[in-house]
Amino acid sequence: MIHPKFRSSFLTRVDLSQARWLRLARPSLFFALTIYYEELFLKLYCFRAIPPTSALFTLLFTIPVALLLGLLCGGVSLRRGRVLLPLCTGLVSLWLGAQAIYYRLFKTFLTIFSLTKMAMVAGAFGNMAVSEVLVNWFPVLMMALPVVLSVLLRKKLIPDEPLVKRQRLRWAAMAVALQLLFMGAVLCYGGGVMSLRYIYYQAATPELEAQYFGMLTQTQLEIRRVLFGIKPDDPAQHHLTKWTRPISERPYTQLPSTPDYSPDVYHVMDIDFDAMIRNEEDEDLLAAHRWFSQRTPSTKNEWTGRFAGKNLIWIVAEGFSTLAMDPVRTPTLWQLSHQGFIFQNFYTPLWGVSTSDGEYVTTTGLIPKSGVWSYSQSSQNYMPFALGTQFRKQGFRTMAFHDYLYDYYDRNLSHPNMGYEYVAMGQGLTEEDIIPAQFLAAENAFPPSDRMMMEKIVPMFVNEDRFMVYCLTVSGHLRYNLEENAMSVLHWDEVKDLPYSDPVKCYLASQMELELAMESLVSQLEAAGRLEDTVIVLSADHYPYGLTDEEYSELLGHPVDPVFEIYENTLILWSADMEEPVYVEKPCSSLDVMPTLSNLFGLEFDSRLVIGTDILSDSPGLVIFSNYSFLNQEGAYNSITDQFTRWDGQSPDLDRVTAMVADVQNRVAYSAVILDYDYYRLALNGPPKEEAFPPSS
Repeated sequence: MIHPKFRSSFLTRVDLSQARWLRLARPSLFFALTIYYEELFLKLYCFRAIPPTSALFTLLFTIPVALLLGLLCGGVSLRRGRVLLPLCTGLVSLWLGAQAIYYRLFKTFLTIFSLTKMAMVAGAFGNMAVSEVLVNWFPVLMMALPVVLSVLLRKKLIPDEPLVKRQRLRWAAMAVALQLLFMGAVLCYGGGVMSLRYIYYQAATPELEAQYFGMLTQTQLEIRRVLFGIKPDDPAQHHLTKWTRPISERPYTQLPSTPDYSPDVYHVMDIDFDAMIRNEEDEDLLAAHRWFSQRTPSTKNEWTGRFAGKNLIWIVAEGFSTLAMDPVRTPTLWQLSHQGFIFQNFYTPLWGVSTSDGEYVTTTGLIPKSGVWSYSQSSQNYMPFALGTQFRKQGFRTMAFHDYLYDYYDRNLSHPNMGYEYVAMGQGLTEEDIIPAQFLAAENAFPPSDRMMMEKIVPMFVNEDRFMVYCLTVSGHLRYNLEENAMSVLHWDEVKDLPYSDPVKCYLASQMELELAMESLVSQLEAAGRLEDTVIVLSADHYPYGLTDEEYSELLGHPVDPVFEIYENTLILWSADMEEPVYVEKPCSSLDVMPTLSNLFGLEFDSRLVIGTDILSDSPGLVIFSNYSFLNQEGAYNSITDQFTRWDGQSPDLDRVTAMVADVQNRVAYSAVILDYDYYRLALNGPPKEEAFPPSS
C-alpha cells in the first residue's frame, strides 16, 4: 500500500508515463487506420475484391509500419512532430494513390527504380498522367482525405507531453518484434503450392504480394529483390544447400557431372560447367552453374537453318492484338499472319515495365527482373545471343529503329549493346519524319506515325547486300480516345461505323497505322526486289491494356478471361518462299521468339542459357505469366486460385504441380542472375566490358 505522502507524486508519475505513451500511440493509431483504409481501397480499385486472408495480413503488416511512423512523428519535438504528421501522411497517400493511377494506366505497379527515372517518364507522358488523374478524380479524393484529417487533427494527435529516450527505444523494439512475429505467422500459411509463405518468401509476384500483404509490404519485398536477388527453388536442386563448405572441402566427385550434349544434335556451346563449379566461390553463382548445366537443351530439327542467309525484319508492335486484324480492314497483316507459320497458342504476357519489359522478353528470351528496367540494366552486359550481334558477325548490316524518343527507357544504351545501329526520334529521325503535318503544331502530336517511319527508314537498308533490322513501333500506344491519340483521329472515319464503343474504335483506328506501315514495308521490299529473300516477323510487346476488360470483351464477343485469354495473340513469322502455312499447336509466348529465330537462321547459341525455347523443337511448351500462372502441354495453372487444371480432365498430382511451379520460379530467378551477374560474359569468356561489341558505324 502506497503511503499518503508519496501517493500524489506516484500518481503524477503514472499519469505522466501514460501521457507519454499516448504521444506515440495516438499518431500510430492514426497511421494504422489511414494505411489500412488506403490499402483496402487500393485493393478494391485494382483487384475489385478483398479476400479475408488478404484483409487480415494487410492489417498485420500495417501495424509495424504505423508504429514506426508514429514514433517518427511523436518521438520528436512538438513543432517537428506536427509538421511531420501531415508530411508522412501525404507521402503514404501519394505513394498508394500513385499506385492506383499507375495500375489503372499501365496494368502494373510503380517501382522504386522507376521513380529514379521519373523525369524521363513525366517528360514523355506527363500530360497523359495529368489526364488520368483528372479522369480518376474519385480515388485521388479518397486518398487525399487522410491528409486533410492529419492537418486538422495534428494538435490532438501530437500532444505536448515530453518523451524520454527509453520509451522511444521500447516503441521501436515493439515495432520490430511485431514485424518478426507477423513474418513468422506467414510461415504457418504453407498449404497448397502458391501459398502465402511461398509468395512472401520465394516468388517474385508483385500483384499477388500487393493483393495479399498490401502495397507497402510489396514495396519492401521489391527492394529486397533488387538488393539481394531472387531466391531459386527447385526440389531437384535442394541437395545444393550442403555445398556451403569451402571448395577445397567439397567432395566434387559426388556431384553429377554435366551431361555430354553433342552440338551436332543440340543447341549447345562449349561451356565447361564442371570447371566453373569446381572453381566457384560465390554460392549464388555455384547454384546457377549447377542449374544451367543440368538443363536439357533444345534439339536441332528440320527447321534448323531454314532461313540461313536471308534478311530479317523483326518488328515488336505496340499494343498489337489478334483482334485488331480483319481481312478487309487490315489485309496486309491478315495475309502475313495466315500464310506463314501459324502459332495457334501464342501469348504475349504483360510484365512489370510494360513496353520495355515486353521488348526485353521478346529480343533476349529472358524473363525481366521484377522492380528494375531490365533492358536498361542489360546495357552494360555481354549479350552474345542478341540477333543484332549474331547477324553483324556474319556481315549483315544490323539496324534498330523506333519512332519515338531515342533515349526513352535508355534504349540509346541497350540497343547498341545488342549489336545495332540505333535510329530513333532525336537520333536520325526528326519530328517531321514521323509526325503527320496536320499534327505538328498540335499540343499533343502523340503517337507518331508507323507508316511515316517505315517510309523513311526502309531506304536506309533495303539496298544493302544483307540486312537485319529490328523495329519497335508506337502508333498503337494508349490512350484510346480522340483527345489524346493522333492516330485514332487520323483513321477515325475508317472505324466510326463499327459496332463498338468509342475507346474500342479508337484502338482499332490506331492499329490501322500499323497496317499501313506493313503495307509500305512489303511494297518497298517488293519494289527493290528484296521481298523473296527477306523474312518478316511481328509480335506485340503486350496486349492493349489501354482498354478495360469490358472494352476488350467487346472485340471478343464474350466476357474475357483475365487470367489467360486476355493475353492470347498472334506471332507473324512469314517468308515469301513458304509454299503453304505451317500450323504449330504448342503453347508458346514472346519469351520463345528469340530462340526460335536463332534456330531458323542457323545461329550459334546455347539453349541452356536461354529461358525461352525454340517453338519448332521437341522441347515441351511453356507459357509463363508475371504472377506465376502458366500454361503447358499438360494443363493450366492459375496462381490466384492455386489450382492446376489438366487438359484431359484428370485430377492433378500435387507433387508434379509443385515441381512445375518450382521450375517457373527457377526460370525467373536465374534470368535475374544472368542480368545481375553479367552471366553470359562469365560463362562464355566474353571480352572485358570496355571491349564488348561497340556498335558498328
